[in-house]
Amino acid sequence: MTTSETSARRRTVRLSAARGAAGTACVLLAVAAALTGCGSDSGDDAGAPARATPSRTVEPSPASPTPTKPSSSPSPTAVKPMTPSTPAELRACADGSCTVVVTKGTEIPRAASLRAGPFRVSAVGVEGVDLSSVDPSGFTSNLLGQRPDQGGPSTVNELSIAVVAIVGDTAKLRLFPAK
Repeated sequence: MTTSETSARRRTVRLSAARGAAGTACVLLAVAAALTGCGSDSGDDAGAPARATPSRTVEPSPASPTPTKPSSSPSPTAVKPMTPSTPAELRACADGSCTVVVTKGTEIPRAASLRAGPFRVSAVGVEGVDLSSVDPSGFTSNLLGQRPDQGGPSTVNELSIAVVAIVGDTAKLRLFPAK
């Protein structure tokens, strides 16, 4: 071994020894820090950080009014029940222009001049009004979930049908010629 190899080797040995001691110390510190932050299964949270609490509590101001009587806001108006249309009122729909109140099972006669109907009401409720029709040629039309807020009437051939209102299990329909 030459002199330069020997001194280089000594430096390497010294650095390794220093690194080994420093490395061991770093590992021990890291383990100690990790163990310090760990909780135990005993349920004792003495080592855990304290929970944050609000710095102040909000109390009602003595100047704020206290209601002494119930509010007199208007109550919702009761919805007037609708009476289903009579057979004579339903027959008036044969010309394609009428306003009738229907329930499940109501038959609306055919408006022959407008090539639509007869219609049978198969459901009335919060989901809307369901109508079905089979014309003389056998073509079936189904109008499902018809509602007052749907944006306009439904049209079958030349007849338009608009739902004016739904109250419980009754609905008011307006039938008129399509434009």
